[in-house]
Amino acid sequence: MPASEPTSEIDQYQSQLTLETGPVDLFRAVFDKLQEPTRVIDLDRSVVLSNLDGGGPDGAYRELIADVRCDEFKSGAGTRCDECLVRASFGDGKEHKREVTGIDANGDRWVLEIQTKPILSEDGEVTHVVETFRDRSREKRLERQLLQSAKLVSIGEVATSIAHEVRNPLAGIRLGLDALDPSVNADPSAKEILADITRDIARLDRVVSDLLNFTKATPRQPERFELRTLLKQVCRYTRKTAEQQSIKVEVKVMPEDLEIWADRNQIHQVLLNLLLNAVQSMPVGGRLQVSGSWHETLNWSADRETKSGYRIRVRDTGCGIPEENVHRLFDPFFTTKPNGTGLGLATSLSIVRKHGGEMRINSTHGEGTTAQVLLPDRSEEG
Repeated sequence: MPASEPTSEIDQYQSQLTLETGPVDLFRAVFDKLQEPTRVIDLDRSVVLSNLDGGGPDGAYRELIADVRCDEFKSGAGTRCDECLVRASFGDGKEHKREVTGIDANGDRWVLEIQTKPILSEDGEVTHVVETFRDRSREKRLERQLLQSAKLVSIGEVATSIAHEVRNPLAGIRLGLDALDPSVNADPSAKEILADITRDIARLDRVVSDLLNFTKATPRQPERFELRTLLKQVCRYTRKTAEQQSIKVEVKVMPEDLEIWADRNQIHQVLLNLLLNAVQSMPVGGRLQVSGSWHETLNWSADRETKSGYRIRVRDTGCGIPEENVHRLFDPFFTTKPNGTGLGLATSLSIVRKHGGEMRINSTHGEGTTAQVLLPDRSEEG
């Protein structure tokens, strides 16, 4: 019985290969076992080899590396790839590399490193380009986690002493104002100045209080509680403002009776902070989604013995955050609010860390922001 004719472009290409190390089947088996998604592209910009047939990666960038013609390659934003590395390698015969980023359905930022390497003929002409894709999402998240930890440690070492040094003079200034001759308050201009001073003292005192709350090691008092009840309670604090700004609030917990083991008051503080930020980002209306769920496996930044845990997500359709500011959100004293202290998110991060969890915020400027709190499953403690 004669051998069947190649039925696909990849089969036709493979049938032309001759390898000293063994048959084509061996080559294909080795190619398919490559850890990094890889494809080979010819001069016609067609994919002649690919190890993505088994379904490919599970990431949100799956569409980026689909087995299609190279000149049909689309970016995550749905636009043509203007910086095509394949085209560049065919043009200059050199290797090229760049990163493509996006946000997946959970609100996590994914980072995909694309690299191209040309294959040259004996005449030095580029005949094919090998394109590889490396998922660097977890690596980038871990880098950010380590950087955040370093910042928190640094500020914690000096914050307490600074807070006390500031609070003592403030108390003296406040007592001095109270001791002023009553006749001073009778002068309208002086009274206005004193009112400004009093407001500034109050603001400084609030900053000091936030700083002390950030640095002090408040012991956790974990308990088992229903997550849905807590989320609805937190949402009630922002209900009036949300109604005034025409914000639609949705709460969803799967399963509905989901319970977690954590310090209820501290998690309440974290979620309230996130909801207030979300509401403030939608002054002219929008949609606020608050959800909670349990997962057998969470995409933790670093390896851990128990991978299961809870994902609490706060997603808004507000103004979003510029890319250059996203990496600074957890920095102590960084704020974009006129009257903010810049300690709310830093304190929230500290609380989540003490629970053994992670906190992530990713945003697209002009489209919205997704904040996530990941907490480990501590069922055995309850």
